[in-house]
Amino acid sequence: MSVDVAKESLTERMGRGRLPMEEALKYATQIATCLRDLHLQRLAYGAVSSQLIVLGPSGATLRTNGGLTHFGEGHFDVTAFGWVLGEMLRAIDGPEELREKIAALAVRCQEETPDMQRVLIALRLLGLQARQAMAVKRGLMPARMPEAAARPKMRETVLLRFQTMLQWRPLASLAASALSGK
Repeated sequence: MSVDVAKESLTERMGRGRLPMEEALKYATQIATCLRDLHLQRLAYGAVSSQLIVLGPSGATLRTNGGLTHFGEGHFDVTAFGWVLGEMLRAIDGPEELREKIAALAVRCQEETPDMQRVLIALRLLGLQARQAMAVKRGLMPARMPEAAARPKMRETVLLRFQTMLQWRPLASLAASALSGK
C-alpha cells in the first residue's frame, strides 16, 4: 500500500465535476486491490472513506488513517467500500445500465460483505463492459456482434476448453492415485 499525501482526495475530485465511467472504475479497482492485499495479510484498513482515498498520477491509494487493525474487522472495509462506491456513483458519468450494476455492487458490499476478491472480479468485469460501451459509442465496434461471426468463435472456444480438459485429465488421475496410495 502506498501513501501519497500531496495529491487530491476522491472527495475533492468528485467536487470538481463528473467522473468518466472508466476513470471511476479504475480508481475503485485500485482501492479494492489494495484492500484485498491487506486482507490477504490478515490486516484490515478500518474505515475506508472518499476523504482517505488519494488520487495521483500513479492512480488511487489509501492515506494512512492512524494504523491498521486486526483482520477480524475486515468486514468493515467491505461495507465502507460499498458506501464509497455509492458516493462515487453520484459523480459517475456513463451508461445507465452500468450505473445500475455499480449501484447493485455497492448495495451488495454494504449488506452481504462479500470477500474483497469477489468485489474485485466484479469491478474488473464492469471495467471491461465500460470499455466495450465506449468502443460502441465511438463507432469502433458494432453494438451487437453478428450471429454468424459469433458461432465460429464460440465453437473454437469450446474446442480449446475441451482440449485443455483432456490434457489435464491424466494429471488429475495421477494426483488421485498418488493420494490414494495406489
